[in-house]
Amino acid sequence: MTSETLPPRIDPLDWPELSYRLRLTDGLPTFAPERRVVERLIEGSGLPADHVVGRIPPRGRAATIEAIAANAAMAGCLPEHLPVVVTALEAMLSPPFNLAGVVTTTHPCWPLTIVSGSAVRRLEMETRESLFNGGGARANLAIGRAIRLLLWNLGGSHPREPVQEILGHPGRMAYCIAEEPENTPWEPIHAALGVEAPAGAVTVLACEAPQIVNFWGVATEDDASVGARWLEMIADQMCARGNSNTHTMGEMLVVVTPATARRLAAEGFSRSAVQEFLWQRARRRLGDIRVDAEGRPSLDAAAHYDWWPDWVDQGDAETRVPVTARPEAIHLVVAGADSIPCAAVCPSWGHLGGFAMTRALPSSTMAGGS
Repeated sequence: MTSETLPPRIDPLDWPELSYRLRLTDGLPTFAPERRVVERLIEGSGLPADHVVGRIPPRGRAATIEAIAANAAMAGCLPEHLPVVVTALEAMLSPPFNLAGVVTTTHPCWPLTIVSGSAVRRLEMETRESLFNGGGARANLAIGRAIRLLLWNLGGSHPREPVQEILGHPGRMAYCIAEEPENTPWEPIHAALGVEAPAGAVTVLACEAPQIVNFWGVATEDDASVGARWLEMIADQMCARGNSNTHTMGEMLVVVTPATARRLAAEGFSRSAVQEFLWQRARRRLGDIRVDAEGRPSLDAAAHYDWWPDWVDQGDAETRVPVTARPEAIHLVVAGADSIPCAAVCPSWGHLGGFAMTRALPSSTMAGGS
């Protein structure tokens, strides 16, 4: 939905079928973007209706605040959600993110929006049970859905036209989570990434759907080093041979539950110490990563990956190759139910883009919605 196609009045009963006929939705029903609703959302953004955030690839239509509000209305957003949607979109349009590549690649990644800091409670976002499917919270799903509709309607990211994603990603429906703001031993992700954000922050990262890490078969919690053993299991999940990260590095997301984070902190692990531990252990033998037709390690110069840093010895089959070029590229979030300790790993697109971009929410949002 763009500002040019926004009708003055819409019969809510007619809207569902109209939206399908006009291909304004990817398959799920949407709310009618009535003018009065859109105007309240524009007001909630704190920006003029004609302010252009940027042009959305691949189609390149301008994302005015009015157009953003129209799509957010279709997603069921409230006025206080608009600053998050706008900030996430601004972050995705940063050149290093390569949004055009993310939305059209064959790889099943999608921009995950992570809300952190004081905005989480202010917007009543869910941080615990059923984290990756919204947890029943309006804000989680409405924000994620608004971003999807913006990329669908303004960007034109339609399957085959030109999206080439082979198997798909359920997060393309709505992919938004919130980091636990209080029940955590560590600083929030935006602070770890060097962003001061009194009103909260938004981080976007293109990644796959979460891969669960259950801590089966290790010592019980009365073992003094069980946390380190848990990290070893997370590291094993991170370096699966079929991951793009295993072959191209890039960045990766790791989500640990509050109970897991508390135990790690009790064993002396800071956020950065967890990143360093995982970076050292989430590695595969080069001879297992690249093989020739006979199953032997591919070590000749023609097989070398140009995107690996120079310190990776690509002529040695025993070289242990990490999944990221540096520990800080492993992004750590504390969220999920505070019950059974577990974790999730979200591999990324690799070195091609979708890198974590963090933006502070405007201070005007601290007072709440309009």
